Amino acid sequence: MKRILLPLLCLFFLRAAAQQDDGYARAFPITDYVTDLNDSTFLVQLYLPKGPQLREKMMGLLQGRYNDKLADTGRLGGGRCQLIKKDYYYFSISHKASARRPVEGDLLYVMLPATTAYRKLLGKLASHYIELDNVYDEPFYDREAIFTSWTPGEEKAAIDSMVSDIHFTGDYFLKNNPDQNILISSGDYTGKKVLDVMMNATAKDVTDFLSYVSVRPALYAGRQWKVTEVFATWLTSGAPRPIYPE
Repeated sequence: MKRILLPLLCLFFLRAAAQQDDGYARAFPITDYVTDLNDSTFLVQLYLPKGPQLREKMMGLLQGRYNDKLADTGRLGGGRCQLIKKDYYYFSISHKASARRPVEGDLLYVMLPATTAYRKLLGKLASHYIELDNVYDEPFYDREAIFTSWTPGEEKAAIDSMVSDIHFTGDYFLKNNPDQNILISSGDYTGKKVLDVMMNATAKDVTDFLSYVSVRPALYAGRQWKVTEVFATWLTSGAPRPIYPE
């Protein structure tokens, strides 16, 4: 039974995620409470003082959070919510045999009902518990409140603020640390220099970057990032873009 549990859970999440009107998958970081139930099952804990309210027997998939290598981000297991104590939720997780032990900050994905909040890009990032900050470590969006009150206008304003932040950072480093203006050697910006591109970045450039993160979230999920740093890294990595089927 345990051998077929993970494939069944994966199938459930894929089908549910495809039915966007019925709900969406959202990640929450587990606490440092990780207890062995037996040699193949762990009990992990979520602490959600701001909500949402989860249900007993709700299914969840546990995904590793990136630390310093891609292998950190593999799937760790799956299971159900077995106990609720106020704001604490306890999930029994059938551990994938080849996976590492869960640790604090790993992400438990659950299916939640759809809301009326706008979810084109930044809501999708927040679904993976990704926070993007400006140079002063201030978030462009609240990765919890975004699910209840977010509009197209707020999304546009946030992206415009990211563009301004990237312009500011590019200009600052070009004036104070021009050695950082390295040549981009692959992708659509080949032959250009990274700080020059940042100083002239458009909303489309930033949207292309956010679209890439939304479909390839593994390296970003569960963490806070300065948008200028990850945008610059994306540029120097060839500015990969998501490929959609025709």
